[in-house]
Amino acid sequence: MSKEKKAENIILAAFIVLICLLNVIWLPLQGILDNENYENRDLAEKPVLTNETYETYSGDYETYYNDHIPFRNYLMTINNALDLYVFRRSSSPNVIIGKSGWLFYDTTDADKEGGLGDPIANYQGTNLYTDEELRHFAANCEELAAFMNSQGKEFILFIAPDKERIYSEYMPDFYGKPAEMYRTRQIVEYLRENTEIRVVYPYEDMIEARGHLDQDIYYHTDTHWNRIGGYVGARALLRELGISIPAPWEVEITLNRAGDHQGDLADMLHLSAYLKSGDPEYTVKGYDEHNELNTANDFYGEIDFTAKDADPRTIYIYRDSFASNMAPYIGAEFTQTICRHKFSYVYGSIEYYDPDIFVYETVERYLDEARTFSFY
Repeated sequence: MSKEKKAENIILAAFIVLICLLNVIWLPLQGILDNENYENRDLAEKPVLTNETYETYSGDYETYYNDHIPFRNYLMTINNALDLYVFRRSSSPNVIIGKSGWLFYDTTDADKEGGLGDPIANYQGTNLYTDEELRHFAANCEELAAFMNSQGKEFILFIAPDKERIYSEYMPDFYGKPAEMYRTRQIVEYLRENTEIRVVYPYEDMIEARGHLDQDIYYHTDTHWNRIGGYVGARALLRELGISIPAPWEVEITLNRAGDHQGDLADMLHLSAYLKSGDPEYTVKGYDEHNELNTANDFYGEIDFTAKDADPRTIYIYRDSFASNMAPYIGAEFTQTICRHKFSYVYGSIEYYDPDIFVYETVERYLDEARTFSFY
């Protein structure tokens, strides 16, 4: 046997021994080490060998093993850290590496087909609506508003700005500057010019707040705005509803020493433990909280509040995740506030609470969902 062949056999044997050792070491440790799924997908389930699956079993098992290999998260962290810190590239198709430690969200073709939006097309203005689509969108919103108005309820469309547009200077140069005309602007202008729909899009409020504040209003390593950004968004919505609260530069903003934010984009890179120090949490005080009480706090269910001596109306917010950092400020201003996540929404909840105000809240990358939304 040649020396080269002998060396190959030794390396192969060592690799097999290493894999076996990893499995042996993993067994007693798997309950205490990190094996959480941080990816924006479901991991493969262990296949069952049957007469019907024997042809695909080997491939399915390989996929399963790759998703559940011992120490997978730690191996991925090492690989992704090398990608980020050495090669300055993203190891996830959902994460864009921006400037100065900023991360941004992108979607794959499969994500787009699954209804997860297209934030980059929105940013670049490459997915504009046709006139027919604008009319369709407006017609559905008018139908929703008419249904609420017929019951004596107010209807508001609230659109949270995408992070890419608010902090465009941190986007990689490859993506260019944000487009002047883009889907959200089309919708806002069309609704205001052709309908009586009340629409709130606090883009200008965000830019104004950035000009006054030293703190950031969106997270560096997350797709969302932080608690300051949530305050700015809530203030814009409350203004539309006839309620005034102080400007964000007039309130007390303090650093929350309880811990730093663990961003969803950092999770997608398996680097949340290393990147969260760049995303502090803040506490906003200095507005009238009206003895606010948080009565429910289920992220994918309801986030509810009651308040004393506040506006007597009941407000119901059909929401995505952006409303979670708005909710405390809105909840302080109404006798009752219900923030129901779209994943758990049922019309019966509106019938149960019988609100005075219905708010359809969405981040702009998911705005197209409003074109086909129905209460039932």
